[in-house]
Amino acid sequence: MNTETIQFLLTTFMELATLLCAYMGLRLFKKSWKLRMALIVVPLLINGVLYAIYQTTPFFYLGIILVLCLPFVWPRKSA
Repeated sequence: MNTETIQFLLTTFMELATLLCAYMGLRLFKKSWKLRMALIVVPLLINGVLYAIYQTTPFFYLGIILVLCLPFVWPRKSA
């Protein structure tokens, strides 16, 4: 496989993984905040590494989506 095919497959996989993890991280209301945070942060780091490698905007925008989800997962003092 050539590099364009690998990049296409990684982009497609990360788009699906980002949307699924963002949804699951925001929907797990009563579960542990550490699990919810891990569901958001792990794909965020992977998107950051892939953006550094390929320098293409989809990985950057997927990371922005996950950063916007972080305030809704961050634990509060009252919780």
